[in-house]
Amino acid sequence: MKPLKWWLRVVGALYLFEGLGLSAAALFDPDQFAAIWASAPVGSLDDVAVRGIRIAGLPGVLGWVLLGALMWIFSRSPERTRVLTITVIAWELLVWLPVDIVASLNGFEVARSASLFAIHVVIGVSGILVLRRATLSGAAAPT
Repeated sequence: MKPLKWWLRVVGALYLFEGLGLSAAALFDPDQFAAIWASAPVGSLDDVAVRGIRIAGLPGVLGWVLLGALMWIFSRSPERTRVLTITVIAWELLVWLPVDIVASLNGFEVARSASLFAIHVVIGVSGILVLRRATLSGAAAPT
């Protein structure tokens, strides 16, 4: 149970940090937010591109905020987090890995794509391992 609790807290903190920081950028510095998502120099995107990236990117970063908050809230009772943990694992492996692949094929620097790919694999696979361990020990019974 302790590994699952700490996985929820560490990944939840990462999600909150990333989500809140990017949400603040989207709200207060849209050019910077768009440049991050487009992997382009700040100021190089026109207004239509900035608006489009801002609208398209906000659900993802707000998703991090929501999942991060839920992970922190439920880390106090990790035995009730099976569905949440599976959701985060799926989010990493079935959403963000394909995004990393598409981004790497569309102009993102190789080092950036590779590091993001590695982060998403580590979170997803470690989630599978801690959930499996918790399930085998009876700590994360289905809810």
